[in-house]
Order: sequence, then C-alpha cells, then structure tokens
Amino acid sequence: MEIFTSLLIALIVATILFYIVFLSLVYYWHETKTTLLVVPLIFTFDFFATGFFIIAIVSLLVEYLPEIINFFV
Repeated sequence: MEIFTSLLIALIVATILFYIVFLSLVYYWHETKTTLLVVPLIFTFDFFATGFFIIAIVSLLVEYLPEIINFFV
C-alpha cells in the first residue's frame, strides 16, 4: 500500500496549493469577510474528496489487478 501513501501525500500537497491559490483569488475579489474562509474551504474539500476517491480506486486497481487478470486467464 505504499502507492496509496505516496499518492495521498501528493494529494495533500496539491490540496494545500489549491487552497492557497483559491484563497488568494477570493481575497482579491472578496466582498464580505465570510467568503474569505467559507468559500475556499468548500471548494478545497470538494477537490480533496474527488482526489481521494480517484486515489482509492487507482490503489485498489493496482493492488488487485494481478488477481483479476489471473481469474480471467
């Protein structure tokens, strides 16, 4: 499962970069103080959740693909 941990670390780094860029854009165009915290967190969580599900599917495929191929061959 080392592919899962390495992809998860890459996802966390990408999520932090996504949050920093999104926060800077929202800070530049903000109208109220609420948008500075709530809006970037919502979109960052959506980014992280999508990335986590993709990483989970890829990790499962890499882990069990040899068994699936042996089952059909």
